[in-house]
Amino acid sequence: MKTIIFDSGPIISLATSNLLWLLEELKKSFSGSFAITRGVKHELIDRPLETRRFKFEALQVQSLIERKILSVIEDEAVVAKARELLVLANSILSAHGQPIKIMQIGEMQTIAAALLYKADAVVVDERITRTLLENPGALQRLMEKRLHVQLKLNEKALHEFDEATRHITLIRSIELITVAYERGLLDKFVVNIPNARRELLESTLWSVKLNGCSVTEDEINAIVKSERV
Repeated sequence: MKTIIFDSGPIISLATSNLLWLLEELKKSFSGSFAITRGVKHELIDRPLETRRFKFEALQVQSLIERKILSVIEDEAVVAKARELLVLANSILSAHGQPIKIMQIGEMQTIAAALLYKADAVVVDERITRTLLENPGALQRLMEKRLHVQLKLNEKALHEFDEATRHITLIRSIELITVAYERGLLDKFVVNIPNARRELLESTLWSVKLNGCSVTEDEINAIVKSERV
């Protein structure tokens, strides 16, 4: 069965943009499984339910699980594989002889699950994760810019991680929104204003950007232009 595995970031981006309902609609035409790992569930549901700020978003995600729109991968093999990959990833860069922690166990569980379950795609919005998987050679420059310090690259660890993960296909929440737009799932929000469809597409793309999706203004403009709205 086809599988798409979600990291926590895209679900947060969609939930805080009032677009989480799109997952149910998109799954109807996917003919496969939308899944999260146990670690992502903890980040999206278990931890927020103990707070006030994101409790409502947590309830919405729990509803998707209970209605079988999202499934939770409960597999110790995923946890073990994630720990193995985490050690490798967090040894890629160092400063003053100390390793730089670039990944967390939750997001690494998503990568591990994608490998073990041969996922068709992984939905990831976070820039560091995407850079590590899609353009690992740029990771050192990105982290040096963020940390304002010169870093040493462990080329052997980077190569091993790249070899282990190079076949993973990544998509972002903006790609999900673009597909939803193309399928007419957002048409109910077309209102009587000038350039209504363009405003709709731009507004949803900018919403997920402002809520955490790593996408540039140029990328958004290119998507809107390609849709000819």
